[in-house]
Amino acid sequence: MRRIAVAVALLAFVAAASAQLDFPYAGCTRALSKSKYSVKPVTTFPGANQVCWTVQYSNAQCANPSENCCNTDLHKLQLDVKPSCATGFRGTATVNGKGTPAPTIYKPPNADNNQFVLSIPGLDLNGPSANGATICLTITGGSCMSLAALTPSPVWSVALWDEAHNPYMSDGTIIAGTTSITCNGNKIIACATTFSKQLGAKMADELEALGADALVSSVFGFNGECPLALAGYSTGVTSNNEDCGIFMAGPACAPPTTPFPFCPCNKDQGSTPFYMDNAVTVNTAANEYCVSVFTAAAVGTGSCSKKTTLKKAEFFFNQNMRWRMTAITLKYNNGAKATRSQSWGKVGDNTLRVYDLNWSVAQVKALQPKICFTFKSGTTLADFSMDSQYVWGTLFDPEQDCCPTFPAQ
Repeated sequence: MRRIAVAVALLAFVAAASAQLDFPYAGCTRALSKSKYSVKPVTTFPGANQVCWTVQYSNAQCANPSENCCNTDLHKLQLDVKPSCATGFRGTATVNGKGTPAPTIYKPPNADNNQFVLSIPGLDLNGPSANGATICLTITGGSCMSLAALTPSPVWSVALWDEAHNPYMSDGTIIAGTTSITCNGNKIIACATTFSKQLGAKMADELEALGADALVSSVFGFNGECPLALAGYSTGVTSNNEDCGIFMAGPACAPPTTPFPFCPCNKDQGSTPFYMDNAVTVNTAANEYCVSVFTAAAVGTGSCSKKTTLKKAEFFFNQNMRWRMTAITLKYNNGAKATRSQSWGKVGDNTLRVYDLNWSVAQVKALQPKICFTFKSGTTLADFSMDSQYVWGTLFDPEQDCCPTFPAQ
């Protein structure tokens, strides 16, 4: 089992001295420990001029369940932005693909002239059902057309408000997520800013008290099942302050398995130079889901490692739902597209075949192809998959001796 460690100042965060915590420029309850809501520290960028945050809901996050802010809804997300971005700003926002009132940039009533926020109201989230909700902002006009252009520093800051306008953010846990992430071998160093050195140190003590599984899961941004990106790794967290002497081992992430495909062939990932990315990209507006195919050196020197053509792909999909799929599209980075008709294996195998790819190693490297599936409204790729957690895809050579099989989420 490989080990991946996170070396993080003050157990994942760097404390920066600060006289006051300005954002969100209002008197309010700020500590995450007084709310069940938060957002993942990593954003996604599914489309041009678009950024998405993923909501997390955790009972364990609330230190005292009787606190008022531990028993409320999630009405609004605010982002700290540059004042210069207000002029000409236009945008739209969605929650789980459903439109919200138009986002706006403005100066809060008690803020200084150089303090502005971008507000996305009307989230209409409440309780455990909010967990995993996706809040997306699409910028359609103005001088700040990206998250990096909007924010006054490389560290973005958000506040989550209930309908009674009591926000939840961090003033000793973390102020905001960060783009300051560096990798060195299997070590990842991530830094963020806390309200003060004193509260940062207090936060470190509280994080240590959570215990190994809770702390490691929090730092790695998952709760429960391991993300595919960590399959085959064990996880741990350590402080970069030798005086702390803290190291915690977290859960080991075993690679997922499947009986698919139902034919004799070499299913090992890396047996051929063709691979499928484990991240599904989503176009919410079109209800389209894409998996990317890429090439890299094969593992080992067996006969499969010498294969140079990807003939077809197969997916472990529910054949009984085939009428909910409206299109199969091959997309290339040069803008070219091609379509394929549905072709299914024998009844009961639940195998969708995407024929006649005939991609060479050089073509995959140059064109970075994606296989995309479009569904009728109300159906998602997760609904279509025969596995409750993953989408399984297999990449076949022309002789069908080699079929490296990959999960995606």
